[in-house]
Amino acid sequence: MGRLPYLPTQRGPFRLSRMPPFTHLLGPLIDAGVGKPQTRLTRRLSITRALIDKLPPFAHFEQQFDPTMDDGLAIADGLAFQDRGFAVAQRYTFEIDCRKEAQCLWDAMHFKTRQHIRRAEEKYTAQVVDDPTVFAQAYLSNIKALGKTNWIDFECFPALFAECRSRNCGQILAACGQDGVPVSMVYLVWSRTTMYYLLSTRHHDPADNGSINMLLWSAVKYAHERGLIFDLDGVYSSGAARFLSGFGGQIKTRLMVSRSAAVYGAWQYLKGIYSKSESRHHA
Repeated sequence: MGRLPYLPTQRGPFRLSRMPPFTHLLGPLIDAGVGKPQTRLTRRLSITRALIDKLPPFAHFEQQFDPTMDDGLAIADGLAFQDRGFAVAQRYTFEIDCRKEAQCLWDAMHFKTRQHIRRAEEKYTAQVVDDPTVFAQAYLSNIKALGKTNWIDFECFPALFAECRSRNCGQILAACGQDGVPVSMVYLVWSRTTMYYLLSTRHHDPADNGSINMLLWSAVKYAHERGLIFDLDGVYSSGAARFLSGFGGQIKTRLMVSRSAAVYGAWQYLKGIYSKSESRHHA
């Protein structure tokens, strides 16, 4: 009737459960049965609370849900977690219904987004990349060139990519110049209903302001061919919202649930103070 997958990890003395690598959505899977909406809602709440009660103790637990599943009843999962003392917050994404006609999808985009795509198509071609190490190396190189910290562990990426390819549910697309060298890449995964824009990387080139746009338009066309929803997979800043909104999707809400033991919260707080002190000291 219900499943709640989770991943336990150890960090020092603390046992944690966060989102697994390359997993942006998790949460309960519930069969609420048949009946009136009120009956199914009550049943779902009961099952979800029972699953929560079976979780082992964690110093910190967090997961991000897709509340649009199961005809919207999954929003009730937030109520169940809230009842059990979890903090519930909102996150956002954009979804494009690619089951519509391709011309409608093109017309729905902002005119500047279409301009960037047209200009990029004059310079680049979209090609499939079958070697996951090409993506990983480019991602790490581009992050280093920008002077940013990499938070992604690519150790399991080749195995993940191989499993996705064997199930025909994942693909790397690259925008390549005339020399065949990729200037940007995106990694797409999909289920029976939805395609997700999971990762992207772009070479730091001021002259390139449209290759990612072109690849996302290619992804929209891929999703259209498969009759899928295209989920742009998370809006984490106002800048990202401005960029992603240009593709004509509808903004959707996700739920983030979390709960921390008091000692872990205090440790995180002290660690943050120490980090700020160190950065000031070295400035």
